[in-house]
Amino acid sequence: MDFSLPAPVTASSFGQILPKALANAPQASTPMSPAKEKAMRAAAQEFEAVFIGQMTETMFSGLEAEEPFGGGHAEKMWRSQLSQEMGRSITKAGGIGIADSVYRSMIAQQEAALAPLPPQQPASAASAYAN
Repeated sequence: MDFSLPAPVTASSFGQILPKALANAPQASTPMSPAKEKAMRAAAQEFEAVFIGQMTETMFSGLEAEEPFGGGHAEKMWRSQLSQEMGRSITKAGGIGIADSVYRSMIAQQEAALAPLPPQQPASAASAYAN
């Protein structure tokens, strides 16, 4: 038996591996329009942006404003907007992986909803009252 490990993936070998991996990747069993796929991807990315924004807003909640420019209602609004924009920017730059997971989940739910139901066996009158 050969117990050797495969060679590590380098930047130069990645370009050769990626097309093979994409060709062998499982395909969706139900066709989806490009517009719907784009809308689902956008919804997943928006979810990730909101999540990251909420996370950063919680992170900033413990910070106090410094004098002489800090404090007040305006700063609270500014921090909230800053957190939202940070969430959008992080997601736009590639995010933390939540959007991909949410997108895959949405695809799986759609496929499950569109899958044909197994045929129902007619219940006999005797089995309906057998308890």
